[in-house]
Amino acid sequence: MNWLKRSTAILAATMLVAMPVAGAQDASPPAASGDIELAYVLHGLNAFTERIQTGAQDAARDYGVSVEVFGDASFDTPTHQAFFENALQRGFDGIAVVPNPGDQWITPLQQAADQGIPLVGANITALDSVLGAWVGQNEFNSGLILGREMRGRLEAAGKTEGTIPVGICIPAAEVLQERDQGFRLAFEGSSFEVLPAQEVLAPVPDNYARWENILAANPDAVAAVGLCSIDIPNLAQLKERNQAEFMIGGYDLDPPTLDAIAAGTAEVTVGQQEYLQGYLPIRALAEHLINGTPLVEGWLEGPTEVVDAENVEAYVARQTDNQVQYKYYQEYMAENFADLQASARPYSDLATTTEQVATPAP
Repeated sequence: MNWLKRSTAILAATMLVAMPVAGAQDASPPAASGDIELAYVLHGLNAFTERIQTGAQDAARDYGVSVEVFGDASFDTPTHQAFFENALQRGFDGIAVVPNPGDQWITPLQQAADQGIPLVGANITALDSVLGAWVGQNEFNSGLILGREMRGRLEAAGKTEGTIPVGICIPAAEVLQERDQGFRLAFEGSSFEVLPAQEVLAPVPDNYARWENILAANPDAVAAVGLCSIDIPNLAQLKERNQAEFMIGGYDLDPPTLDAIAAGTAEVTVGQQEYLQGYLPIRALAEHLINGTPLVEGWLEGPTEVVDAENVEAYVARQTDNQVQYKYYQEYMAENFADLQASARPYSDLATTTEQVATPAP
């Protein structure tokens, strides 16, 4: 399949460059790297997934393969399943995918496996599917870490009770449900009222409007917590606009989120090393297809990172400068992912909730 012809195919406006990954597969004959063409089907396009894309592109360059990323800003599941079907029809050698939500991807993933296409999942789990390899963080543990960080800051500020609204952008996503469960566990035994998670949607304008309504309904909230990457920047804008005093916590290390942390508008965010969710799937597929070795099986875990006012500057360069980011992760992977299969945890661990410590700052 000719890469230049592919780049002008339908859906070009919503396709980016990307990578693939896969579940348990038998070893295949070695292939010339320049002939290997991979696809990466994201669950949406925003600042967060741009770094997944960058990781995929870097891995493709490093391994001499081509990669094409499919995605749309809507975060609409049928739209992305159509991208996945398009990738199958076009005959990519392997596909990486963010199956959002996992239970709606069982059939498409099975169809790809039946065609012998190597698959690797990332970011959002699909535990009941054929996927045998997945890249991402321990989501329950990340929620527990975030909850403890927020509770500690509230108590240090002399607040021992009050309402805490929680927003979930994709309620059907199991990984977000796990974050919510971990967060709530951290507040057990306290007098804080952690409200049931409310849907705040993934598109940025919709997310802003939902949070505006939630905060208007809870004017005395002592904190607000979002479970997705778009939440902190919107919450920070609303806090400043209303001259409010509630604390803010949430997820991921997008530049606007880091700006809010540095400015003191938000208190803490936890990152999941999304660059690895782009790089490692492509690397896994490339090593499998180039070397003819079995595709890695299991969970390649990207540990949680805690960022607050004390260490935010250590993350700014990595998250805003692609060269700094590349160098950091090359060193990180050399130390932690020198051998992918040796680094993999059992896939079954994804079905359990275990507590681990956060990764230290870079």
